[in-house]
This record gives sequence, C-alpha cells and structure tokens, in this order.
Amino acid sequence: MQEAEWIKGRYWYFIDNIEVEEGKSPEVLLWVALPMSHRGQSVKIEKIYPEPMELIHDSVNENEIVFWRETELGNKERIFFYCDFQVLPEKVETDIDPRKIEACQKGSAEYKRYIESEPWIEITPEIRKKAAEIVDKETNQYFQAKKIFDWVVENMSYEYPDLKERGAKNSFIKLKGDCGEFSVVFTALCRAVGIPARTVTCIWFTGSGHQWAEILLPPYGWIPVDTSVAEMLTPGSKVLDSEEAVIRFMRSRGIPKKDPDYLFGNLYPNRVIVCIGNNIEVISNKTGIKKTFQFMQPGGATAFPPAIELNGLKEKTVHAGFYVFGDERESLEFASEKAQKELAHAYLDAGLYDKAEKGFLKILEEKPDDAISWLKLGQIHMNKEDYDNAIAAFQKCIKGKAGSIKPIIETWAHNLSGNCYDIKGMRELAITEYKKVIDSNINFQGAVDSAKKYLKEPYGESNE
Repeated sequence: MQEAEWIKGRYWYFIDNIEVEEGKSPEVLLWVALPMSHRGQSVKIEKIYPEPMELIHDSVNENEIVFWRETELGNKERIFFYCDFQVLPEKVETDIDPRKIEACQKGSAEYKRYIESEPWIEITPEIRKKAAEIVDKETNQYFQAKKIFDWVVENMSYEYPDLKERGAKNSFIKLKGDCGEFSVVFTALCRAVGIPARTVTCIWFTGSGHQWAEILLPPYGWIPVDTSVAEMLTPGSKVLDSEEAVIRFMRSRGIPKKDPDYLFGNLYPNRVIVCIGNNIEVISNKTGIKKTFQFMQPGGATAFPPAIELNGLKEKTVHAGFYVFGDERESLEFASEKAQKELAHAYLDAGLYDKAEKGFLKILEEKPDDAISWLKLGQIHMNKEDYDNAIAAFQKCIKGKAGSIKPIIETWAHNLSGNCYDIKGMRELAITEYKKVIDSNINFQGAVDSAKKYLKEPYGESNE
C-alpha cells in the first residue's frame, strides 16, 4: 500500500471591486475555520496572512477559527487573505465488534452536546417516531445506527435544496437533499434514539465541499458515516449520469470498492476536514463580537449566516474564497486568475457583467461543457439584451454537464429561454420551454411557479 504524503494547501479569500461609502469608516470582518487534526488526517498550520485579529478556539466542537478585522483599506480596489497548511490525509477503516460496544457516559458534556435537538438538526416528533420504528426492538447502538443508515440510503434521494429549506425537519419531510441534508437527517434520527451524532464538513482535493456524519460508539470513538456517497454507490442511484462517472468519482476520492456499506464506518482519503458540527458559536475576546454559524465550509461566503461583514462598503464589492493544493498555492498570479473564475458568480449578482463574462469564459476554456457557466453566460447576454446569444448559451447549458444538479440547471435554462423567446415575440417557442419546466416538476427557487406565471402572461408584459 502506498504511504500517504503531506499535501500543501492554501485557502485564499479575495475581496474585489472595493468602494467605500461616502462618509463611512470601512471595515471587513472575516471568519474562516482552519483544517484540524482529526481521525483520518494530521494537519500543520503554517502562515496566516495578514496578521489576524484573533485565533478563536471553539471548545465545544474543537474547531479553530481565524478572525480577521481589517480597517485600513485606503484606496485599495482589491485585498486578499490566506491560510497556509499541510495535511496528511489517510483513509479510515474501522473493525468494530458490536458485542464490545459500551454505553455512552450520559452525564458527559460530549454526550449532552451531540444528543440534543438544535437548528438544522431538529428532532421533531415525526423524526423521533420514525427513528423508534426503524430500530424497532434492537438495543445495540451499532446495529441501531446501521438500521438508520440503511433507511436513509434507501429512502432519501439527492436533490440540491434551497437554503431556506435546509435542515433535518424539512429534508425529512421531503426525503430529498444534498450531502448536508442526508447527514443532518441521519444525525437527527440517531440522536432521537440516544446515539450521539454530529456532522463533519470537508473540502475535496478537487475543490468542492462535502459533508458526512459521525456517531459516537465507545470504546471505538467517533465513527464516520457517509450516507449520501453510499446512496450514490447504490444500484439505481441517479446522482451521477453513468457508471463511468461513478467510477471516476470513486477514483478521485480514493473509494476502494463500490459497496454502500463501506461508507458505514470507513472513510476515503482524498479530502481535508475543515469543520466539525453545526451551530458553531464564535466569541472574540478582543472585540466582544459573538457569532453563531449554523454551517461553515469553511467560512466567508460559504457559511450560514455569511461569515463575513463588509461595513461601510458599497454593495458592488464582491468576495469569494477557494483552496489551492500543491506547489501553486503560493502563486499570486495563479490565485488571481482562479479568483476571477471564483468571483464570476458574485460579479454577475453585482451587475458587473463584463467582469462576470470574462470569468465564465475562462471557466469554459477549461470545461467547455460546464452547464452552470453556460446558464450564467446566458443570463449575462439577457442583461445585455443580446437575446439570440442568450438562447444559444441556454441551449448549450441544456446539453452540458452539471452532475447531480443538472435537472435543476435545465429547468432554469428552459425558463430563461422562454423569457427570451417572449421578448423576441416568438410565443409558441416560449410556451414549449415553459411546459418543459412544468413537466419537470422541479420547483427549485420557484422555477415551476415562474413557468406557470409566464404560461398565462408572456414575460415582459407583466411587471418584470
């Protein structure tokens, strides 16, 4: 077996298009969770730039949070922050004898913290009832957790949720969600029968984020359980569009075999853990500022609520964070080019269409079939009133790739194509596009509601 190697990493955070509001004192507050040593990885934290206001220790979940407070913005149009680290990732493979499982110490702070109902991990009466039904007469917590694992994998399906719909309560009702929702539903069901459970957030070395759960089974400690990847490896799963895609996914993550049960107690190596738990309370001793983040991946814009405040700055200030692994982590030129792509969505939201277009075109140079970038490029053309190129971009979006969220992307590509056809006076083509959205029955961010509205009243004739 090949010996694991230390991997260099840097988390960059860029803030661009900075404009100070007249008469205001500008201030940037930024919180970012650092990778930590944990079962399955060792971590060495190196340089942090600029000097942070404070390093905050989350004693409940054992997270380490960097807190920056920058007030000297001067005439700068762009600033950046970064954290350097090295990680030694290793797979986790457990060999548990269920007969040796011991009872948790119910009086311990750890037990009390990870057995309670909390925001996003709500133990509703319905969840408590279902958990009791799933475990039935089983009393061994290992087998109880395995029954819950099997039930979640069998009954939940992957669908990217709106932010407002996240949490165990909502996702249990729908039995749909992304990796985070699979994890919080599993966690809530485990807690409902007395098994301490929590979520773990990571970043793949490919750059995107992921979440699984852990359960506490003394004397074996915290055991990893990844229900969403297990569902992906289950025959009939629709998360990825082909067997080849599943194999590529497994290889890129280091998953050794296509066996859903492998994800109950074992963990692949090609990732870096960045945060433990939900509802992370962060208190700055130097400033007195208190924050609670229901979710951090690892912070800034990828947190809820956002772990960044831009005080005294105009709304068109944009920002985003990302990881760079390997020797290129220290190259500002490389990071700046990557930032242009990572900020493309923020540029679009801020109405900076030229900058956004450059960013999405750079992405499409590397991934010419990236459906999300084609969708956003189409939106840019719409805002520039270039409807023919917008329609062409939406069609490329429909033919492109977007993994498990492709159906959601397609519904909005059809919706926006319909809008463009309406503006061009091509009503029959518009109706065809709206009907495709309605037939999909995917109402992400009101896609179906919008299509029904424009089926009755053409886009552009209402109050758009």
